[in-house]
Amino acid sequence: MTPRLRVSTSLWLAGAPRHSRPRYRSIDHDIAVDVAIIGGGITGAAAAWMFAHNGVRVAVLEAARVGEGSTSASTALLMQEPDNDFGQLTQRYGAKTARRIWRLSHGATRDFVRTLEALHVRCRLAHRDSVYYALGAPAAGSTRRR
Repeated sequence: MTPRLRVSTSLWLAGAPRHSRPRYRSIDHDIAVDVAIIGGGITGAAAAWMFAHNGVRVAVLEAARVGEGSTSASTALLMQEPDNDFGQLTQRYGAKTARRIWRLSHGATRDFVRTLEALHVRCRLAHRDSVYYALGAPAAGSTRRR
Protein backbone atom coordinates (compact mmCIF):
# COMPACT_ATOMS: atom_id res chain seq x y z
CA MET A 1 0.00 0.00 0.00
CA THR A 2 1.37 3.43 -0.96
CA PRO A 3 1.44 5.94 1.90
CA ARG A 4 -0.94 8.84 1.37
CA LEU A 5 -0.14 12.44 2.06
CA ARG A 6 -2.26 13.94 4.79
CA VAL A 7 -4.03 17.11 3.74
CA SER A 8 -5.28 19.24 6.59
CA THR A 9 -4.90 22.59 8.29
CA SER A 10 -1.24 23.30 8.76
CA LEU A 11 0.23 24.17 12.14
CA TRP A 12 1.80 27.04 10.22
CA LEU A 13 -1.66 28.37 9.30
CA ALA A 14 -3.66 27.28 12.37
CA GLY A 15 -3.82 30.78 13.85
CA ALA A 16 -5.17 32.44 10.72
CA PRO A 17 -8.93 32.35 10.13
CA ARG A 18 -9.73 30.54 6.89
CA HIS A 19 -11.50 33.60 5.42
CA SER A 20 -8.35 35.73 5.90
CA ARG A 21 -6.04 33.34 4.08
CA PRO A 22 -5.11 34.52 0.60
CA ARG A 23 -6.63 32.77 -2.38
CA TYR A 24 -4.64 32.38 -5.57
CA ARG A 25 -6.02 32.11 -9.05
CA SER A 26 -4.90 29.60 -11.62
CA ILE A 27 -2.45 30.72 -14.26
CA ASP A 28 -4.31 30.96 -17.55
CA HIS A 29 -1.55 32.48 -19.69
CA ASP A 30 2.19 32.21 -20.23
CA ILE A 31 4.36 34.03 -17.72
CA ALA A 32 8.09 34.72 -17.84
CA VAL A 33 10.07 33.88 -14.72
CA ASP A 34 13.64 33.00 -13.90
CA VAL A 35 12.71 30.25 -11.44
CA ALA A 36 9.60 28.09 -11.07
CA ILE A 37 9.12 26.41 -7.71
CA ILE A 38 6.90 23.36 -7.56
CA GLY A 39 5.04 23.21 -4.26
CA GLY A 40 3.53 25.94 -2.12
CA GLY A 41 4.39 24.58 1.30
CA ILE A 42 6.76 26.14 3.79
CA THR A 43 9.85 25.04 1.86
CA GLY A 44 8.58 26.30 -1.49
CA ALA A 45 7.37 29.55 0.04
CA ALA A 46 10.69 30.14 1.80
CA ALA A 47 12.68 29.41 -1.36
CA ALA A 48 10.41 31.68 -3.41
CA TRP A 49 10.78 34.50 -0.91
CA MET A 50 14.59 34.20 -0.93
CA PHE A 51 14.68 34.33 -4.73
CA ALA A 52 12.24 37.26 -4.93
CA HIS A 53 14.03 39.11 -2.13
CA ASN A 54 17.20 38.89 -4.23
CA GLY A 55 15.59 40.21 -7.41
CA VAL A 56 14.87 36.90 -9.14
CA ARG A 57 11.54 36.59 -10.94
CA VAL A 58 9.86 33.57 -9.40
CA ALA A 59 6.56 31.70 -9.62
CA VAL A 60 5.24 29.12 -7.16
CA LEU A 61 3.17 26.34 -8.69
CA GLU A 62 0.87 24.42 -6.36
CA ALA A 63 -1.57 21.75 -7.51
CA ALA A 64 -3.85 21.91 -4.48
CA ARG A 65 -3.87 24.10 -1.37
CA VAL A 66 -0.97 26.38 -0.46
CA GLY A 67 0.54 25.33 2.85
CA GLU A 68 -1.87 22.46 3.40
CA GLY A 69 -0.09 19.49 1.78
CA SER A 70 2.95 17.92 3.41
CA THR A 71 3.49 21.15 5.37
CA SER A 72 0.29 20.37 7.26
CA ALA A 73 1.78 17.03 8.31
CA SER A 74 4.90 18.79 9.59
CA THR A 75 5.54 19.20 13.28
CA ALA A 76 6.72 22.74 12.51
CA LEU A 77 9.97 21.82 14.23
CA LEU A 78 12.94 23.51 12.62
CA MET A 79 16.18 21.69 13.36
CA GLN A 80 19.72 22.37 12.30
CA GLU A 81 20.71 18.72 12.13
CA PRO A 82 21.00 17.14 8.68
CA ASP A 83 19.13 13.89 8.07
CA ASN A 84 22.24 11.83 8.84
CA ASP A 85 24.06 12.02 12.14
CA PHE A 86 27.60 13.30 12.33
CA GLY A 87 29.11 9.79 12.45
CA GLN A 88 27.34 8.74 9.26
CA LEU A 89 28.39 11.97 7.53
CA THR A 90 31.99 11.39 8.61
CA GLN A 91 31.99 7.82 7.29
CA ARG A 92 30.57 8.93 3.97
CA TYR A 93 32.42 12.22 3.37
CA GLY A 94 35.27 12.41 5.87
CA ALA A 95 35.55 14.52 9.03
CA LYS A 96 36.36 17.84 7.35
CA THR A 97 33.38 17.72 5.00
CA ALA A 98 31.08 16.40 7.75
CA ARG A 99 32.00 19.41 9.93
CA ARG A 100 31.30 21.72 6.97
CA ILE A 101 27.89 20.12 6.35
CA TRP A 102 27.08 20.55 10.04
CA ARG A 103 28.16 24.23 10.04
CA LEU A 104 26.21 24.98 6.84
CA SER A 105 23.12 23.31 8.28
CA HIS A 106 23.49 25.36 11.46
CA GLY A 107 23.87 28.57 9.43
CA ALA A 108 20.87 27.80 7.21
CA THR A 109 18.68 27.26 10.26
CA ARG A 110 19.80 30.53 11.83
CA ASP A 111 19.20 32.37 8.51
CA PHE A 112 15.69 30.94 8.31
CA VAL A 113 14.93 32.02 11.89
CA ARG A 114 16.23 35.53 11.17
CA THR A 115 14.03 35.68 8.07
CA LEU A 116 10.94 34.64 10.06
CA GLU A 117 11.73 37.33 12.61
CA ALA A 118 12.45 40.02 9.99
CA LEU A 119 9.17 39.27 8.21
CA HIS A 120 7.31 39.36 11.54
CA VAL A 121 5.86 35.92 10.88
CA ARG A 122 3.52 35.30 13.77
CA CYS A 123 4.38 31.90 15.10
CA ARG A 124 5.35 30.60 18.48
CA LEU A 125 9.03 30.51 17.59
CA ALA A 126 11.04 29.24 20.54
CA HIS A 127 14.80 28.78 20.47
CA ARG A 128 15.94 25.48 22.01
CA ASP A 129 19.25 23.71 22.25
CA SER A 130 19.68 20.34 20.58
CA VAL A 131 20.56 17.18 22.41
CA TYR A 132 22.61 14.45 20.78
CA TYR A 133 22.04 10.98 22.22
CA ALA A 134 24.72 8.33 21.98
CA LEU A 135 23.76 4.66 21.99
CA GLY A 136 26.53 3.77 24.42
CA ALA A 137 29.92 4.72 25.84
CA PRO A 138 31.88 3.96 22.63
CA ALA A 139 29.56 6.15 20.57
CA ALA A 140 29.74 8.93 23.14
CA GLY A 141 33.52 8.84 23.03
CA SER A 142 33.68 9.03 19.26
CA THR A 143 31.21 11.93 19.27
CA ARG A 144 33.39 13.88 21.70
CA ARG A 145 36.46 13.40 19.50
CA ARG A 146 34.74 14.93 16.45
